[in-house]
Amino acid sequence: MHIGIIGAGAAGVGLLDALAAAGGTPGTITVFDGSPAVWRGRPYQPDVAAVRVNAAPMTMSIRAGDQAHYLRWLESRTDVAEYRDEAMGQILVPRARYGEYLEDTARAAIGELRGAGWQVSVVNARVTGISRAETTVLHTEDGSRVPVDRAVLAVGNGRPRDHYGLTGAPGYVNEPYPLAHTLADIAPEAHVGVIGSGLTAVDIAAALTANGHTGPISFVSRSGTLPFVQKRPLRLELRHLTPETIRAAATRGSLTLDHLVALMRAELTDLGQDFDTFATEILATESEPPVDRLRRQLAEVDSPHYGSRLLVMAIRVIGPMAWPLLPESDRALLRGKHFRTINSLSSPMVPHNAKIVLRLLDSGQLRLRSGVSKIEARPGAGFTILDDTDWVADVVVNAVNPPAYTTPTDTEPLVSALLAAGAAELHPAGGLAVDRATRAALVHGRPDPTWHVLGNLAADSMFIATNPAGLAAEAKRLAHILTEIAK
Repeated sequence: MHIGIIGAGAAGVGLLDALAAAGGTPGTITVFDGSPAVWRGRPYQPDVAAVRVNAAPMTMSIRAGDQAHYLRWLESRTDVAEYRDEAMGQILVPRARYGEYLEDTARAAIGELRGAGWQVSVVNARVTGISRAETTVLHTEDGSRVPVDRAVLAVGNGRPRDHYGLTGAPGYVNEPYPLAHTLADIAPEAHVGVIGSGLTAVDIAAALTANGHTGPISFVSRSGTLPFVQKRPLRLELRHLTPETIRAAATRGSLTLDHLVALMRAELTDLGQDFDTFATEILATESEPPVDRLRRQLAEVDSPHYGSRLLVMAIRVIGPMAWPLLPESDRALLRGKHFRTINSLSSPMVPHNAKIVLRLLDSGQLRLRSGVSKIEARPGAGFTILDDTDWVADVVVNAVNPPAYTTPTDTEPLVSALLAAGAAELHPAGGLAVDRATRAALVHGRPDPTWHVLGNLAADSMFIATNPAGLAAEAKRLAHILTEIAK
C-alpha cells in the first residue's frame, strides 16, 4: 500500500512515529510539505529564544502512550538548563528547540520504517490537486504526479486571516512567526499595536522586550482577556473523567455538558476540595479585571487547589474524545459563550512570560485595549485604531489565530479539488465531515475509500488547536487503521 501524508508538522510526525510502532505489512509512504521548515509546522520554526514552549514536558510528547518521550529527549540535552522556569520547576525551552525534537522524532521514525522494509520519501512541495482513475493521483505544485492508495490530510491550522483588510499596508504584519524576522526591523520607540491578547500576543510582547523595545505596546482585542497562568505541575490522575466513563455515558445517551460538570465535581470531591469556589473563578474569566487576574494567578502558581490543573488535563486528555459525542447544543454553547475561557485555559502562559507581561503592564509600557471596532491604515504611514477613542499605532502585528476548522491557505487548492471530485464534503459546523471510527472523509454520509483527516481540519475535532498529546493519540488510532487495511 502507498500512503500519502500531506503535511509535515506535528501531526505528520506523530503519524510517522505511530506507523513505525504499528508494524504491519511494509509498503510506501510519501510525505508532502512545501514548507522551508519541514517537521516543525508553523509554531516550532527557528525563532527567538523568548518564544517558549508553553506546557510542561510531560504533556508535550508526540508519541502516544509514552508521556516521557519528549522529557527523555530534553534530558539528553545538556545546554537547556538555562531555560528552567523556576515557578514551574520545569525546563521550558524555546519553541525552536521543540522543533528539533519533532525533527529528530521524524528522522528516527523514518529510519525505523525503512529498516522494517518500508519505502519512505519526503517531497518538499505542496499538493495542489488530485485526479481519480483506477487509483487516486496527487498533483504537486512542481508538476509531479504521485499515485496513492490512502491519503492523510495532516495540514494543521493554517495562517492568520486579515480581518481588517490591512495586507500590503506599510508596517502591517499579518503572519507574526518567526518573530526573529517579523519584529527585527521595528524601531525601538515605535508604538506597536498587537491584534489579540492571547498566547501569540504574549509571545510578541516577550520578543519585543528581548529586543530592547522601549516604545508602547498595545494589545488590541474585543475582550482584553489574557491567557491563564500555568500552575506548577502536580501528579494527578483522573478517576471520574476517564475515557471509559465518557464512552459509557455516550453509549447510554447521557453524555452532556452537565454530566461532564458533575464528573468534574466528583473529581474535586474525592480530593477533598470545593468545586463551587473553583467554578466561580473559571466563570469569572471575562468579568474579572485582566490585570488583577494575572497578578492573582502569578501569586497562585504553587496553589494547592487542583481545580484548574484538573480542568486543563481534562480539556487536553478527555476533550478530543468527548467533544464529538456531546449534543450540538452543548458544543454551540462552548464554542460561543465559553470560547475565550476555554482557549485561555488550553493555551496558558508560562510564569516566565506572565511576569514579563505583568512588568510591562505595571510600567505602563503595555496597555490592554478592549472593544476594538476598526483598524485602518493611515495615508503615508501608521494606523488609526478605534475602540472607545481614536488613537494611532506605528506598527500593527496580527496575533489572532485562524478560527477552528479553517483550511490553511496553502491547502485551499487541494481541498477545493477534493470537494469538486466528490472525495470530501464540508460539515455545516465547519471543517471536513469525517467518519468518527475511521477518520475517513465522509461524502453523503459514506466514508471515502482514500482520504483520512488528522487534526483540526476534521469537523469533529475541538474548536481549539489540538495539543501534541491529543495529536499523538489520534495519530496512533489512524496508524492502526491504516496498517490493518494494508494486511
